This record gives sequence, structure tokens and C-alpha cells, in this order.
Amino acid sequence: MNQEKLNEYFATKWKSNLDQYLYSGWNLINNISNDEWVLDVGCGPNPFKGKIKNFVGIDPAFDEADYKVTIDKFKFDRKFDVAFCLGSINFGPGDKIISEINSLVNLLNQESRIYWRCNPGRKDHGNAECEQIDFFPWSFDLHKKFSSYFGFECVDLKWDSNHRIYAEWLRT
Repeated sequence: MNQEKLNEYFATKWKSNLDQYLYSGWNLINNISNDEWVLDVGCGPNPFKGKIKNFVGIDPAFDEADYKVTIDKFKFDRKFDVAFCLGSINFGPGDKIISEINSLVNLLNQESRIYWRCNPGRKDHGNAECEQIDFFPWSFDLHKKFSSYFGFECVDLKWDSNHRIYAEWLRT
């Protein structure tokens, strides 16, 4: 599925629901200090906007995003301390995922964190169109492998609600 079709799917079929996630939902706000800059990759309707002081949301499908763009095309005049990737770097083959993580890492400060919510390849959005999406099959092992490859330590890794993987990567 190409980016245009993904954008259409998420803008018209998918609904954000941070209330359902124990670790990768609203509780993430508690992990952010007032002086940190946060980038939300794939922010959807931008629900964290106004709840985190130095916050920037990007999404190619939603007009509510601060910048309507994919991670590989996004440029900003400063580096970020924290990134949220809550189901966003999750589509296509491994080389695309690695490229998108690389784009993200280049936007982060040397000391930084990434909070993840990843779909382990489940086509469980409750609609027929979901069957056409090429979900990357995230796993605990891939989080460990990719975090190390990009110079991070995977400091938290567990199952979140709705059969999703929650991870926190830390680089010091």
C-alpha cells in the first residue's frame, strides 16, 4: 500500500483512542519534563497538542498535525529530546522501517528517548480495508536489535493493551 492510500485509510477509517492504552496512551505525558522538546511522529488528530509544552506533531494524513508530512521529509530548526512513535513507523518492509527510524534518529538530540507503540503485524482494526495494509511485524527481538543498531538501549519492553508492543528506547 503506497503512502497516499495509507493517508486515505488513516484519515477516513482509523480512529485514535489513547484511553485504551495503559503505557502508550495518556500516561506518556507523565514522562515529559517542561523543558523537553517532543516530536510526535504520526500524531493523527494531534491529541497531545496543548498538553505538552514544547510539542510538535507530524502526520501525512491529518490536517490537525502541526506539519502534514512523513518522517522522511520532515525538517526542523532544532533537535528533539523525546519522540513518540505510537503506531506510526509501522508500515512496509524492513528497509523502509530502518530508513524511517534513521530519519527520526537524525532529528533527536544525542541524549534522547523514543516511546513506541507497535503493531506486531495484526490486521485487527475491525474493517476490511485493514487487510490491504502491509503492517511491519514488530517483535520484542526487533526492538532490541534496532535500538542497539541506532545507538539506543531498549530500557522497557512489554505488551500494552490491544495486543500492541510498548517500548522505550534511551540514548545517553
